[in-house]
Amino acid sequence: MEYLSFDLRLGEFDPASCTLVAEVLHSPVGESERYRVQMSPDLLASGGRVDRTPDGVIMLGKRLLRSVFTRDSLMLWYESCQVARERNRGLRLRLHIDSLELIKLPWELMYDPQKGEFLVFDPMISLVRYLRLHAPPPPLRERGSVKILVVVAAPEDQPPLDWRHELTMLADALEELIDLGKVQIIPCLHATHEALHMALLEHSPDVVHFVGHAHYEHAHKRGWISLESKQHKTAPVEAHEVARMFRRYGGNLVVLNACDTANGDWAGLAPALVRAEVPAVVAMQWPVEDRAAIRFARLFYRALAMGRTVDECVAEGRIGASAASADPNDWAAPVLFLRSNSGRLWREDLVEASGDGESAETGGTMRGGPPTPHRGRDEGFLFPTRGPLLPEDEGRLLIDRPELRRVRRLALQPSVSQYIALLSARQTGKTTIILSLWRDLAGRYACVFVDLSVLRAQDTPGCFRFLAFHLVNALSERMDPDEAPSAQGVTDGASFARFLRELASRLDVPRIVVMLDEVGALRPAASDAVFNALRAVFTQGRGGDAALARYLFIFSGAVDLYTLTAGANSPLNICEKVYLRDFGRPEVGRLLHEFERLDISVPDTAVDQVYALTNGHPYLTMRLCALLERANVTELSARDIEAAAEEMLVDDDNIHHVIHQLDQRPAERARLRSILIDGRELPFTRNDPVLASLEMVGAVQPSQPCRVRNQLYERALRPYLGSHGADVPTAGESPRRRAADDPAAAFVGVETLRARALDGKGNLQGGQRWETYAAALFSLVPCLTLYPDARARQGRMGILFAIGDEARDALWHKHKSGLLVQRADLAAQHANEMLGEAVDRAKELGIRLVAVLTAGPGVPSPKHRSSLSGVYDGVTVLVLDDISLAPILETRGDLEGYLLHRIASAQHNRTRLAQ
Repeated sequence: MEYLSFDLRLGEFDPASCTLVAEVLHSPVGESERYRVQMSPDLLASGGRVDRTPDGVIMLGKRLLRSVFTRDSLMLWYESCQVARERNRGLRLRLHIDSLELIKLPWELMYDPQKGEFLVFDPMISLVRYLRLHAPPPPLRERGSVKILVVVAAPEDQPPLDWRHELTMLADALEELIDLGKVQIIPCLHATHEALHMALLEHSPDVVHFVGHAHYEHAHKRGWISLESKQHKTAPVEAHEVARMFRRYGGNLVVLNACDTANGDWAGLAPALVRAEVPAVVAMQWPVEDRAAIRFARLFYRALAMGRTVDECVAEGRIGASAASADPNDWAAPVLFLRSNSGRLWREDLVEASGDGESAETGGTMRGGPPTPHRGRDEGFLFPTRGPLLPEDEGRLLIDRPELRRVRRLALQPSVSQYIALLSARQTGKTTIILSLWRDLAGRYACVFVDLSVLRAQDTPGCFRFLAFHLVNALSERMDPDEAPSAQGVTDGASFARFLRELASRLDVPRIVVMLDEVGALRPAASDAVFNALRAVFTQGRGGDAALARYLFIFSGAVDLYTLTAGANSPLNICEKVYLRDFGRPEVGRLLHEFERLDISVPDTAVDQVYALTNGHPYLTMRLCALLERANVTELSARDIEAAAEEMLVDDDNIHHVIHQLDQRPAERARLRSILIDGRELPFTRNDPVLASLEMVGAVQPSQPCRVRNQLYERALRPYLGSHGADVPTAGESPRRRAADDPAAAFVGVETLRARALDGKGNLQGGQRWETYAAALFSLVPCLTLYPDARARQGRMGILFAIGDEARDALWHKHKSGLLVQRADLAAQHANEMLGEAVDRAKELGIRLVAVLTAGPGVPSPKHRSSLSGVYDGVTVLVLDDISLAPILETRGDLEGYLLHRIASAQHNRTRLAQ
């Protein structure tokens, strides 16, 4: 499998505050800003082999995922997963871990609640640890035969190992390739330092497989392996010396199948080998039970023998270990440190020798044709939810959509009078329509499908070169290879037009149809250049250029494509726009009646209920069916359908995507809030750019009056808009309460606002961002309501909250009428000065309760912070730092209870400001 990369850096760990800085360095859909996250002490202590229950390890996995992904970065992750699926690739999560305290954590246990599975068991995901070095990834070696040096060290003064069994197992796993002369196993038994050195010198192996013991000494930050002395006792060899030997004799892969029943992990040794330019190192985090370790190695090498990437080999080995031992300590122990970009370790795949017949690439793009999704994406299930539908595999589920018939008619017109733009929100079937169109037209015209998502990171010349190269490659079978135009010199619009003329002259077809999917993937500068060039191609073709007149470009996209096609000066206003509508009730009924193939009863009420929930949204309907199928229901009952709907509302990447888009579009969010929360009836028109954008985001349907697109969206958006209607409360407007039936939604929103309010150093940024965060944070307390004039007059001095009559605790009533919230930077301001300003401002406003928010390196220690909170001249001041508040947000804790506890503690600390 080929992988896209998602690079997540974790570093700058502060032991005093238990915080770290994270950032998405690279992903298929973009990067993130640096953000600071809080980790609880018990989570930091979770490294190492300990007793873990099945429920406990799932909870730990969820906490690990949540500890480093904010809502925004998690959205990048889910969108990257979607892009990878659409491009028939896997997604490789590369963890760049800079701090020793974080290296020790079992990141391989991260659990995705959306999929209900550990990341390492998702066949489309690889989780590796990556070291950023000042050197390119090591080059691949060319080998006809792969030498595996098995190094065995079993000192008599260490716990015994079943190394003979492991050696036999390796020989059995690779027997076929050994017989063909493609693999050679070289044993180095009872390895001493000299014996290992001589074996490396003599054989220069491709793989070193170490069976033995290892240790890591945290106090001195030193790791070593235990070889044998001449007396068969322990002879430790430090990590840097092992790395020195391996660097000299250059292997592609080191497998450290070492168990230590005393203590220690492999932090230190594996990174040392990676720094020695070993492309891939498989190590163990903690001791592993022998049976699981042997099963891991057997499946790992069998997959390697089949030509799989090292990511897939580790995944297969991990599944083998889990079958041999249900203890997550065994299957989670293997860690892959990877420097190879492709995950392949040799130029020549071993697959040719195995006679397996499987191509090294799964999926991909047929020459000149549309992409073929990976067939294992929904294996064994009737309803797929990944990628486009293909007639050869899911023809029974394809709906004859009127938009496809219209696009086909436009494409078959005698001359190209307009290009075509296929417009709709994400996951509504655009790619399925384009692929169906390709199959309809391929026998008559020269057709090319181009997925523009591969160009997300490309500059303008790179985009033009890629398009030219792809066109030549896709159409090469229709022309003499010696006459194919070169793509090398294509760097701008003019050279691209010349290239298209030359290409058309080489093709004996009446029309060349180029289908461009994922139009919004291009960078802004590249997008302007490419699509203005295509507009020029159209104009010249209509002006009499016969070669360019043979081209028909068909575009597919959402918001970005709408922008390109709207307005007199937009580059693609030359397009006939075709908007995709959702399915009607008959089409939803047809899909649901496919359940009868599984002997599942489908009453008419089930069709009504599903249609009411999804309003015919193609993806949501299919996803709902998929969840019902996987729930093994015998009848589509109202209860089962509602349970599936609730599951989608908890975690579904399509619903998350809509909310994420609204996060980025305040005007659209405010308009949607007025429709859904305020109940305004607005006529829908695409002449209104905000409503048009909402349609392309997928939030509304083009109805009269304008409505939220479906019931599932409405149920997800109502609590979101209730707490995120506006970034800053405006005068005269009190923010609406979040929906009482979804308290977690508000916490998710506040976590997002908190991440935005913190700068790269973890300090609270001044101005609108901290105010928005503070307003949302304290609004989580039911009895606190923002004053109509939310910001205390004169702006910078804070935000006012009213303490409502519904307050049930006497401490709230004692401090009526309100609470003043301020921000302080204790790195730039003395504590006494901060306290004096807070007290003076509170007296001016007639307030007797003040909360001061602090964050960053200037935050005092917990003991010092407690001493700052107190009663000053009759005003109770709470100094609240981000270190204490972050865990409450993370765990959806009792914020009101925490504040009341702090108020009560402050009441006992009556003091005066220092003079």
